[in-house]
Amino acid sequence: MALPFIAESVASAIIDNLVGTCLSYLEVYPATSGMQYELERLQQALPQVQAVLTAVEEGAPVMAQNKALDTWLWQLRDAVENAEDVLDELEYYELQKKTTRDRDDKVRGILSNCKRKFDSFVNRIFSDDTLRRLREAVKGLDRVIAGMGPLLHLVAGLYGSGVKRQNLEEIKNARETSSLLTESEVLGRDEERDLIVEWLIKPGDADVNVSAFTIVGMGGLGKTTLAQLVNCDKRVREYFDPIMWVCVSLDFDAAAITRKMLDNSCSTSLNALHEIVKQKLTSKRFLLILDDVWNDDKMTEWEKLVTPLKFGQRGSKILLTTRMDSVANMAAKVMKCKRESLNLNKLEESDYMLLFNKHAFLGVNPDDYKNLQLIGEHIATKLGGCPLAIKVMGGMLNSCMDYEYWKKILEKDNMKLQQGNDGIMTVLRLSYDHLSTNLQLCFRYCSLFPQDHMFKRKKLVNMWIGSGLIPQSICGRQRPEDIGKEYLNLLTRKSFFTCETSDNGRKITKQYFMHDLLHDLAQSVSLGECIRVGGDVAGITIPRTVRHLSVKMVNLLSFKEISNLKNVRTLVIYVKEDNKHNADHALQFLEVIKRFKKLRLLILYVNFYSHKLPDALSSLIHLRYLSFSQGEVVNESIEYDGLTKLVNLRSLVVSNDVIRNIPFISKLSFIHKLENFIVREKSGYKIGELKNLRDLRHLCIRKLEKVRSSEEAIEANLNEKKHLKSLSLKWSKDRFNSAEVDEQLLDNLCPHINLKKMRIAQYQGAKSPYWMTNLSLVNLTFIELCDCKGWEHLPSLGQFSSLQYFWLRRLHAVKQIDCSFNRSSSGCAFPSLKKLFFDDMPNLVEWIGVDDRCMFPQLLFMSITCCPNLREIPTLPYGLGDLYISNVGLTALPTINQDYANNNLQEHSQALENLAIGQCEKLEYVPPEFFGKFKAIKYLHIKKCPKLTKRGISDIQLPSVLNELTIGSCGDLEVSLLWSANLTSLTELELLNCARIASLPPPQVCARWTMLSRLEIKNCKELSSLGGMQALVSLHSLKIEGCDKLIGVALLQPPLPNDVGQKNAEDFFLKLGKLSIDHHALLLLEPLRSLSSINNLTISDASQLPSLPEEWLLQNHAALKFLEIQNASSLQSLPESMTRLCFLGCLVVHNTDLIQSLPDLPTSLRTLHITGCHPVLKERCQENIGLDWPKIANIPIRMIE
Repeated sequence: MALPFIAESVASAIIDNLVGTCLSYLEVYPATSGMQYELERLQQALPQVQAVLTAVEEGAPVMAQNKALDTWLWQLRDAVENAEDVLDELEYYELQKKTTRDRDDKVRGILSNCKRKFDSFVNRIFSDDTLRRLREAVKGLDRVIAGMGPLLHLVAGLYGSGVKRQNLEEIKNARETSSLLTESEVLGRDEERDLIVEWLIKPGDADVNVSAFTIVGMGGLGKTTLAQLVNCDKRVREYFDPIMWVCVSLDFDAAAITRKMLDNSCSTSLNALHEIVKQKLTSKRFLLILDDVWNDDKMTEWEKLVTPLKFGQRGSKILLTTRMDSVANMAAKVMKCKRESLNLNKLEESDYMLLFNKHAFLGVNPDDYKNLQLIGEHIATKLGGCPLAIKVMGGMLNSCMDYEYWKKILEKDNMKLQQGNDGIMTVLRLSYDHLSTNLQLCFRYCSLFPQDHMFKRKKLVNMWIGSGLIPQSICGRQRPEDIGKEYLNLLTRKSFFTCETSDNGRKITKQYFMHDLLHDLAQSVSLGECIRVGGDVAGITIPRTVRHLSVKMVNLLSFKEISNLKNVRTLVIYVKEDNKHNADHALQFLEVIKRFKKLRLLILYVNFYSHKLPDALSSLIHLRYLSFSQGEVVNESIEYDGLTKLVNLRSLVVSNDVIRNIPFISKLSFIHKLENFIVREKSGYKIGELKNLRDLRHLCIRKLEKVRSSEEAIEANLNEKKHLKSLSLKWSKDRFNSAEVDEQLLDNLCPHINLKKMRIAQYQGAKSPYWMTNLSLVNLTFIELCDCKGWEHLPSLGQFSSLQYFWLRRLHAVKQIDCSFNRSSSGCAFPSLKKLFFDDMPNLVEWIGVDDRCMFPQLLFMSITCCPNLREIPTLPYGLGDLYISNVGLTALPTINQDYANNNLQEHSQALENLAIGQCEKLEYVPPEFFGKFKAIKYLHIKKCPKLTKRGISDIQLPSVLNELTIGSCGDLEVSLLWSANLTSLTELELLNCARIASLPPPQVCARWTMLSRLEIKNCKELSSLGGMQALVSLHSLKIEGCDKLIGVALLQPPLPNDVGQKNAEDFFLKLGKLSIDHHALLLLEPLRSLSSINNLTISDASQLPSLPEEWLLQNHAALKFLEIQNASSLQSLPESMTRLCFLGCLVVHNTDLIQSLPDLPTSLRTLHITGCHPVLKERCQENIGLDWPKIANIPIRMIE
């Protein structure tokens, strides 16, 4: 089936609602006729409609497409959506009437809800039109359903149980796999194979006899092949006996699977099968491989399957392959073991190219087709490292070794891959067909986005809801947002999305992306419904059935091309044209926008400013989601009151300039996010406008000083907004309110107990609000107090059991953090805190910890900056992973030895990974055991701590896993840190302002730094030797600046000879690497003197350089691609030998006021920048007429000024 276009539950709810609405209307106005007969027929036919839609939904995974049924489904969808529009219009006018009535406080309690709803038909100007549309909706549905008769027999024939079983069996047979490898060679999966094999053959947990491992990935990534590779591994064959392979596929039947385990035993009863399996496996260490598992919900069938397996010997294992992450959870749950899984990723480039070449050039010599190799690389890259796609495409290309054919394939999309039963699209389509109808719709919708788009959860879910994909009729008591999140989680667990998590310190962000082939699948299954046009729409035929449309246009006027699409519910428009000065185009564009009357979601990315834009959208009464960006607002006094007519809006994504100028925003009672509500004394902008916004999730109130009384503050009803998750309360910076006024106001802005995130800024009060001291906000996870410079006494935040993130910034009045701050009734202060930030608290002197109770048992991250008078930090827990201390008045580092979670200190001694200490000028002491205790440190920065001593430290041994090390002005520790042995994982090293380092370590020490790729040496005034630098075989980037003694030594070296021969570079030192120096003489020092393969050279201060180091440049002519000379105020000319730099692509010279002409330049040059040049040179380089113009005319990017 191509599409079950509308879910049965949605269609039924809309038809029911329509019939109920019409019957209620007829009860109130019995004289009205013309619908009674159709309504009766709709009521009678509804069960049959439900039956057809249910059959289509359930049969879709195994049935072929039928054109007649597709056509009828589209007709039904049109009729149902027309009915939905009419009902939505009724609700719109009722909502609009209610907001007006609430504001005017009139007509309350006069009419019943039912009669009030239908008074709009006779009491308003639109009554006749609405009644007419209601009748048309009923008749339209009646016409479509009247033609359903012949389809009942068709559906019975297509979706009868016998037909369905037959088709299901055909799919199962086609997908049957065996334990034997079908490939002679498996490329790129050795690492994954070894990981799985090592897990399989390691001893099992003492309390679990049988545990499970799951290979998860989308279709076509090679899960089955990997399982076959594991099955054939000698280590596995020797460790397990017996080994059983079962291809499970779509139908998860415990008896059938058990029968396959027993080589298709003829026993019929499950009990008999269990007895046989029990006898076979008792005291045996077995391996059961379940390939292609789809069931993630039939708990009973799973339990039936594993019951006899528990008699196996400890160490027995189950290996599963599946497309759904949720199967891994189910397997772990049913086996009562720890979840173990591998998310199979795409092949690496080297591996997928080997696989592609194997199939694309099968039977021929690739060297005979060199013209196809480059285009083949582009095709292979486009396939996203998917093995099955590469095999299919390679085989297709192998059938025609013609350049034009391959070029045509490259220019097309990947749709051709769906050909045949083994095609990648056919394989992926099977996953799609097994989604519920609602999930299918949400997946199809994602074809509106470009490939490689990173989806943000909230935005995608809000767009689904805004476009009507998650209607309230299917939500019951759940919120649409919760259902949308669950949909996204389900699609992720079923491998349609991959989730990436990032943490910037302030919040954890999840982003989702879709494999390119899955994006192609979304496009293929959404044809006629979701369309994305990547270029101009002129000349493109867009189906009139389209519901969701994304268009990127060259200019505004081309928008007329799509103005006839009357069924569009989602419209996303990107306009490239610069329309800032074309007011006529903008006005015509707005007129066309108004014609899309059915829109639920509208997103506009335009670069023109028109104050008419917001009001032009006010007639789109069905809108739930509106987002537009426009040019700079010219007139800030314009009010956008037209937007308040969109009373159904849930999401309004516009600039702060627009939000601040929407009067009476309380009319938008469903709005979820309001991040720039600026309080004014003017009517329509007072804080009382927030009163009826009960659905708010995120709220930021600014200019709170404009609230004139406690009564006004209470009117905001913050304590009744139970859905509010995030609240920011902000005053203005420059004002003269008294502390008492702020304190009273903040007391009256008490939020609801469900609040999770709280920010308070520019508060001038000295004390905390009562609702932060009485523990009422038990659900708070995030608190930020910023620029509250009068706040002196902090509340007892240690008692907030859910608090995970805590920021204090610029609280200048806080002098002491005492025991009251850490107070906790549970015996543990800040029991859930994970991240703690103190910044710019200059008067903080003392932070008192707790001796007899724990603090921060879950703390992972701490940053203390700009607290110059803070003398001591309390003892920290072993679980701390990141510690950043800068400009703090410590004399010793804090102790890290609390362990409240586990008495086994060894387990927690590995936690600290990132440590940065800077500008602690009083810091003298590091505990002797410090570096030996924390063996997991990967990032260590110690700088601007000049008083540090080696007291009690005889030898520093930094951990071998260290990746980044910065040493800068840290007293006696400089040399000891640098000479630390065994830094085998070090990749980056910075030496900054090190006054005690005279030389880099000798070759035998540098040779241990086998991974070091970047070295920066800056302002090390005593450095006079580069030591054994040539032994840094992985070095790719070297920067040396401000090392005066080193320059002095370099100036004593003999010049390079004029006759430059082939130099013997020190192995791989800086091969094709980047070198940046601040004095040209450093090129005379070894090992820089002998370099011959530098790719990138920068001389950052050439003020004493009369001519370029010509001999050294020619020595590197075969590799040099980038050359930059800064501050070249003494440079008189460029050498004539420049043409010999035959690979130079970019030449940049700054402050060249002495150069008056150019030599011939290399033909490879693509970028030339000369700045601060002599007027004569500028004249000689004038286009077409300058004497030097022929020398630079063919350079694509040039700037001479």
